[in-house]
Order: sequence, then structure tokens, then C-alpha cells
Amino acid sequence: MREIDCICLFFLSLSLVLVTAQALTVNTRVKEVKVAQGTNATLPCEFQTSATPSNADFVTWSKMPQEVNHEIYEGRLQFPSTPVTDVSITLRGVTMADNGTYRCTVQLREELPSASAKIDLLVLVAPSKPECKVTGTSEYGQTINLTCNSELGSPKPEYTWQSFSVLNQPRPLVSASGPQITLKNVSADTSGFYICTATNSVGQEFCNMTVSILPPSMNIALYAGVIGGIVAAIIVIGILAYCCCCRGMPFPRRVGGICEGFCER
Repeated sequence: MREIDCICLFFLSLSLVLVTAQALTVNTRVKEVKVAQGTNATLPCEFQTSATPSNADFVTWSKMPQEVNHEIYEGRLQFPSTPVTDVSITLRGVTMADNGTYRCTVQLREELPSASAKIDLLVLVAPSKPECKVTGTSEYGQTINLTCNSELGSPKPEYTWQSFSVLNQPRPLVSASGPQITLKNVSADTSGFYICTATNSVGQEFCNMTVSILPPSMNIALYAGVIGGIVAAIIVIGILAYCCCCRGMPFPRRVGGICEGFCER
């Protein structure tokens, strides 16, 4: 039994020596590549090994996660003219869809374990013109939200706000950043002009809006209805009293009536 154990240990040691002697390492030199949309992006990748590279070696590039439509890369990939240990690729005419993490995997013919390295591709796009909206009821005492959003932009845009009075005088905001700001207990002083600016490392765009805060419309209608009803009642009573008292027309006698004693002559 001891002889067999010794033989097994010998082969195990030999295997470790071979793996160490023909060790394989892969690196991408950088962790992230940034390029403008529409230009070409080169994703660097190279490997080192003590073994002699041959045509039996192979390299695999994949985008993570694996569930990706590989048809979008057809005709757009370019490989180095003298690969050897440089297995970088160039992706032509990059778009926002190319954003993501890529894996470079190298497998040697000796059937040693494969090695890989990751690299991120960030396609730079200036923010598109943001859309500004007011949500909520723009009436005294209410709370409203001002929102700002750019459909495009890589890296993701940051949003800042400015506010100006109706006299075009700058004024501070409690919160002046983010895609949404909230204005509470609004009043006539809240009315004015608001500007949202979307910014990233490539460029910036802005939108502006006019905010008008008005008195509560429903209360105005209610008050107007009550006042109108009172005025109409007074007019009707006045007409009836005039007809009864001044022209001698029949009028129902009621105890305490205002015309009692005046309609009888």
C-alpha cells in the first residue's frame, strides 16, 4: 500500500510542477475603456505562458451576462494582425447597446485550466434635451413636484436646478439637485421660472418651465355661488315686497310679516 501511495503522490507532484511550469495568466491592462458613441473601441487583452503558443490555442470574447444578441456584433469586430499573445479586439461604431462588461478567456492546447480577465466598456453620450414637467395642483397651500429627465446620457446625467422670481431675480431652493424637486405649501411667491440642467462628462442640456400658483379655484366658485344666491334671494324678496306694498296686490298675511299693516289701506 505504501508503494502505491508513493506513486500517487509522485504523479500529483509532477502534475503540479507541469501546471506551474506552463502557468497561464490573462490581463487587460486597464479595468475600463471609455469612448464616445460612434467611434471605435479597442478592448485590450493579452496572455503570458511559458508554453509555446500555437494555432491550437483559442480565445473567446463574451459579453456578460451571456443572454445577449450576438448578431449586433457581426461585421463590427476587428482582431490584431499579429495575435500571438495579444488577443485584443476592436469594436467599430460603438453604441449605447455596447455598454457593459466583457470577458476575455484564453485556453491553451495542453488542456490546462483556462484563464480569463474582465474589462468594462463605457460608451460616452451627452445628455439629450431633458423633459420638464409639473405634477400636482398649482394652488395656494398645495405641494407640487418639478421633474426633469433626459432619455439619453452615458454616464447617467446629474440634474441641478435654478429658480427665478417673476421679476427674473435668482432665489435659493431648499433642494437644488436630483431629477425631482418638491415645493411644499406653495404661494404666489413660488411663481416664477425654473431651469433644470442635465450634465455628464460629455456635455449638458437644459429645459425650463414657468410655474404659476393661483388661488384655489374650487373655493372661489363656492364663495361666488353662495354670494350669488344671497343676492338673488334679496332681489326676489324686494320685488315681492314692492309688488305687495306699493301696488296693493294680494299678498298672504303672515304674523310678523314685513308687509302687514302696509298692504291694507
